[in-house]
Amino acid sequence: MSVLRSIKRIIKRDKSQGLIDSKMSDEARCIHRHTEKSHPNCFLNGVPKKARWYDDTDLRIGFLDIETTDFKANRGFMLSWAIKYRDGKTVYDLLAREDILSLEFDKRIVNTLMNELKNVDIIVTYYGTGFDIPFARTRALFWKYRFPVHGEKYHFDMYYRVAHLLKLTRNSLDAATTFLGIEGKTHFDVAVWTAAAYGDEKSLALILDHNIQDVQILEQLFNKLEDFSKWTKRSL
Repeated sequence: MSVLRSIKRIIKRDKSQGLIDSKMSDEARCIHRHTEKSHPNCFLNGVPKKARWYDDTDLRIGFLDIETTDFKANRGFMLSWAIKYRDGKTVYDLLAREDILSLEFDKRIVNTLMNELKNVDIIVTYYGTGFDIPFARTRALFWKYRFPVHGEKYHFDMYYRVAHLLKLTRNSLDAATTFLGIEGKTHFDVAVWTAAAYGDEKSLALILDHNIQDVQILEQLFNKLEDFSKWTKRSL
């Protein structure tokens, strides 16, 4: 299938699913589905870059982040999760006070996360290798939900890209995005997390906003750094 046909097919698909609006679909796009404004290097001399394996139009990239009450999944639980589809919508779920009072805690939102992951082929995280992925897997196994098995999904961990490609005082998402001028990282007192664990609605809303902002800035960070390294097929 030609590059042009591939681009037309994904635009048609995303437009039908409401992931892009009609104005966006009329703009010329490179093989990475970006406009000349967002990916100018792809349009140099009018020649788009050679497609990479993950540019396959059948593969959907989702930027994932979770928020939890603890760093250990056998004594903590998930407060919220968010997935930002590349160039598309953000989906999420949030713990409710009723979930805590029923003593089912994150059972409901772990289930909705597992269902949403079925729609993602490549999961992008920030230190997901050490936290988000094993935490989500642990909670899914605890509630007896199916978690993607080895070889079923691909995983890009931006933490290691930042550590390899940049020379910063810290390799945190906050440090990387702040230095590169990506706005949106939120901060609040630890008391908010404590209150959220007891079902305080205001605190939960703050955490969800924080969660959504993280996946949005993660996508921007990925876009800034993706052309500086080779992305290999690494299983979730």
